[in-house]
Order: sequence, then structure tokens, then C-alpha cells
Amino acid sequence: MVMEVLKTHWHSFSRAFGHEVRTAWRKPVVHWLCWCFPLLLFALISSAFSEGTLLHLPVAAVDNDHSSLSRTLIRDLNAGSHARIIRFDGDLPGARAQLESAGVYALLWIPRNFEADTLAGRQPRVTMYYNALMFGPGFYSTQDFAGLVSSLNSQYSSILANAAGKALPVMPKVTLMYDSLFNASGSYIYYQQFSATIHLTQLFAVVCMIYVLARSRPLVKQRYFFASLIGKLLPYTLCFTTLLMVQLALLVGIFDARVVGNPLYMLFVAFFYVIAAQSLGLLLYSFTSSILFAYMFTSMLVGVAMSFSGTAMPQLSMPLPARLIADLEPLTHALAAMFDIFLRDVPVAPIINTCLLLLIYPLLATLLLRKRLKWRLAQKEVIS
Repeated sequence: MVMEVLKTHWHSFSRAFGHEVRTAWRKPVVHWLCWCFPLLLFALISSAFSEGTLLHLPVAAVDNDHSSLSRTLIRDLNAGSHARIIRFDGDLPGARAQLESAGVYALLWIPRNFEADTLAGRQPRVTMYYNALMFGPGFYSTQDFAGLVSSLNSQYSSILANAAGKALPVMPKVTLMYDSLFNASGSYIYYQQFSATIHLTQLFAVVCMIYVLARSRPLVKQRYFFASLIGKLLPYTLCFTTLLMVQLALLVGIFDARVVGNPLYMLFVAFFYVIAAQSLGLLLYSFTSSILFAYMFTSMLVGVAMSFSGTAMPQLSMPLPARLIADLEPLTHALAAMFDIFLRDVPVAPIINTCLLLLIYPLLATLLLRKRLKWRLAQKEVIS
């Protein structure tokens, strides 16, 4: 009797799986959602991060001194790899307006009498502001500035000492031996591009689930509804898992990202992460009255995931309510596990814990939707 029930469930599952594969293969929209758009965005993001960091970022320079020293500072900053100087001769309001509107990412302000005050030993202040709302490009546009100021300080300290007839004290020579942890947040390959790839997988998985479920009304008539539903969704689980693994392989193969841990662990995390993302799609579709509302809430989900998953702000720096929201996001747990695999030889126990944590999402969706989903699928909806 039990074997007979299992056979009928397997037959319903396999029939739904095969039917969905054949149907999806003939739909261009599914191809665009499952691999064309994700790979296209991956290529666009990769082209921006192809050097491993951001280069030639627009920086406004307001020179109120017009001296040889101020021109040297601006020229050397422009010659660096991160900044591309746009001059605003004395027009501080115009430069500030550009900074506020993201026309430039940073603003260099050189005061009047900069060179004269420097040669007189009065320590003038040169200020560089950056737009913290654009943290990545804003911060990276200032990377060459500290080194230039330090170099000028060393150069003019010697000039001022010689002019005063005094010799600078001999500094002791110290050799430092140290080991540094790899700073993933300082590399766009390991952090921004890596997290964006995983984040976009969740986005496309959720959108694809809503699209597929909106066209799945015949599922209601299936005798073994749950088995047929699993068979219908499994092709997309395998597709998005394969897509994510291909993108991570491209990061390693093309951009020389290093993997310290076991790559097989990434496959398990990716599989359970995709299932969790699909569960979010099921919930959004089932608890909204139309797919338009479901797509609208998807955009909100994307914003919440980006804000609270640790991508834009470190999770440990968040207040307690924000950390609770972060813990509700599957992206938070998947990113932490993937970074562990990439950056250190993590044991299998934390990976199993993450996979079990991600498994909570489909289990919770099953509990909440055991009646709601069937009712929602039975509702008529006009689909263009």
C-alpha cells in the first residue's frame, strides 16, 4: 500500500517535472529570467569591476590659490588611478551642487594662500569631502589623497627645516614584520561583485516563481497537488543553482578570485539558498491579490535585502531591530556562508547549520501555504 502511494506520487512528480521542462524551454520569457538577464547583468557588473577596484572616478577640484603647489597637488591626484579631476575654478557652490547630485563623488577644496602658508609653516588645511551616500565610489575616489598629502608633508618639512637653518632629527629605522588578514571588503571582486551576484540570483528566482505560478492554474486539478508542485518548481531550482555556480566559477576562472574552502560546500549552500528564494516567491504570490502587487513587493524585498544583509552596512554595526531584520533574510546567511568558503578553510559543521537554516524557509512556506496556495491558484487573473 505504501509503495503504491509512493509510486503514484512519483508519477505525478515526474510528469509535472517533464511537462514543465518542455513548457519552459519553449517560452522566451523563462530563458530571459533564468539565464539571459542574469548573465547579462553579471557581464555588466564584471566590466565595471574588471580591475578589482573602481578607477577614474570624477572628483571636483576647487582651487582658490592657483599656486604652483596647488596645481601640483591637483595634477598628482589626477595622475593617480582612482580620481579623474574636474576643475571648478573658485566655484565652490557649483562643485558642491555636483557632489550633492552625484555628478562627482568627491570634492577637493584648496584655500587661498595655500602655498604661502605652507612655506611660512602655518599648516594650511586642504579638505577633501566625499559623498557618503555613494559609499563605494565616494570612498575609493579619495584613496590617493592621503598618500599625496603625506608626500607633500615630508617634502616641505625638509624645505622649511633647511630655510630655518635646522636639521630634522634622524628618525630610527624600524622594520615591521606582520601578517594581515585578507580584507574582503576592500576588493570589489570578493565583496561588491560577489554579493551582487548572489543578491541578483534571489531577485530573479523570486520574479521567476511569481511568473510561473501566475500561469499554473491547472495545478489545482492535480490529484497529488504537492508532488506536482515540487515537480513544477524543481527545474527552476536546478537552473538557478547551476546559474549561481557558473557565475562563481567565472569569478574564480576569469577574475582570479581565490577559494580557500571546499568548492563542493558552495553547491550545497547555493541549492538551499535558491530553495529559500523560491519560497519567498511562493509567499509573495500567495498573499497578494494580483501578480502586480507581488512584483511590487519584490522590489521592496530587494531593497530590504540590500540594506540589511550586510552588503551596504556591516551587520554588527546595525542596531538590534535592523539585525533582527537581517536575520530574516536568506541572503544574509548565504553571503556569510559563501564568504567563509571563499576566504577560509571552513569545516563542514557551519555549512550544515546554514543549509538547515535556509531549509526553514521552504518548511515555513509549506506550513503557511498548504491551503492558501491552492486557493490562490484557483483565482482568476488576467495575464497579458
